[in-house]
Amino acid sequence: MGETSATAGAEAPAASPALKRGALGLRHAIVISVAAISPAASVFFNTIPQAQVAGAAIAFCSAIGFIVALFVANQYSEFSRELPSSGSAYTFVGAGLGPGWAFLTGWIGLLALTMSVPYAFVFMSANLQTLMVRWFGIQAPWAAYYVVAIGVVFALCYIGIRGSLRVDMTLLIFEMGVCVALAVIVLTQLGSQGGLSVAPFNPASAPPGGDLIVGVVLGVLNFIGFETAAALGEETRNPRRSIPRAVYGSLVIVGVFYILMTYTATVGYGIPHMASGYGNETAPFDTIARRFGGGPLVVAIDVAGILSFFGATLAIVNGGARIIYTLARDGMFPRPLGWTHPSRGTPGGAISLLCGLGLVVGLGLNAVMAPITAFGFLATLDALLVLLIYVLVSVACIRFFWRKRRAQFRIVRHGVVPVLGALITGGIAALALLSPGPAPLSYVPFVLGGWLALGVILLLALRSKLSAGDFDPADAGGSSGA
Repeated sequence: MGETSATAGAEAPAASPALKRGALGLRHAIVISVAAISPAASVFFNTIPQAQVAGAAIAFCSAIGFIVALFVANQYSEFSRELPSSGSAYTFVGAGLGPGWAFLTGWIGLLALTMSVPYAFVFMSANLQTLMVRWFGIQAPWAAYYVVAIGVVFALCYIGIRGSLRVDMTLLIFEMGVCVALAVIVLTQLGSQGGLSVAPFNPASAPPGGDLIVGVVLGVLNFIGFETAAALGEETRNPRRSIPRAVYGSLVIVGVFYILMTYTATVGYGIPHMASGYGNETAPFDTIARRFGGGPLVVAIDVAGILSFFGATLAIVNGGARIIYTLARDGMFPRPLGWTHPSRGTPGGAISLLCGLGLVVGLGLNAVMAPITAFGFLATLDALLVLLIYVLVSVACIRFFWRKRRAQFRIVRHGVVPVLGALITGGIAALALLSPGPAPLSYVPFVLGGWLALGVILLLALRSKLSAGDFDPADAGGSSGA
């Protein structure tokens, strides 16, 4: 959205400069989306519960999850081509469904972003605590690593987007390089012994009593974060072309990576032992690395997992801060959150909010939950919130192109695919809400319901301002992306 866009009854802070136009290229947009997905950490840890239900079919589940993710990527790509904006889903939903739904999308996104920072860093810090004791005998509480990590992320994001994305790119090259090296070692050794098989791509490889549907659902959730590139719509050169390419490009990169690594995990650990062995280990990739490469490769895998979590949070804060900044600029959130640094062009107010909330939430949960429990609670809640946003974006895509871009409407891209995207992501969200799991996961539906209820109350309070204003994200977004 451009700085001249009308707001919902309030004007953006006049003294605050805008984000830096044209400061980023296509590679930066791809990097932020790939980093937000945290490919190495997702493969190392998210495949554990997946193996419990899908067994040796986790590669099959990853392939299906990749296809499903493409159904949602279509909507972000189509919207970004028309309305490149730092508001991402908030802008898209506002353009298709109106300012009220735009506010609710931003409200849902605020909690999702608040959960994203601590859930990655809680698990990272707990693992780092274990590794520091193992490697150096250093005894320190995980909360100390947590505070330092958030401080570093804040500094990198505040200093500048290009520098922080350069860090993300470096971390991605290392973490994905280590994983690919492990895959080459495993597949080469097994290939020479005739130990390769197509069974991991056969749904019949799921264990007796397993649940392939849940395995696919978990495979879909592994791709959450691919849409982060859309938040760079006002800072990327030629955004109408670059952002759609980044959305699809990041998905293809991660999709190929997941399929390669889940296949490697299955044949490397042992096809018959995935559900009973892999699914019950805390670090199955350590076992695989030790078996095929020895101690140095195990250390590299451990470091890659830590850096993957760090890189994900760095990307999430960068992308999320730009969404919050846009909401504040449009008068939907408090004005100080729309403040940007005069010379660096970074949304300092929103970055401070996300890091501050991450600090409070993470340390607060430390007082009542073990790190692994907190990780599961935060990850489940965050995934549900993002899935709701995917549903809203899919519905908004249909309405926007049918009503405001009728000449461009295509039945598959703007009808069939968004409908499938909404049904699939909505179905996954409903499944998770109906069967969240034991406490504290059983509290997730109540937290989500309470947050949505509070959002509706705030929306009703803002209704007069919203109806009095001439807020039009379609016009604003279109001008901003030019």
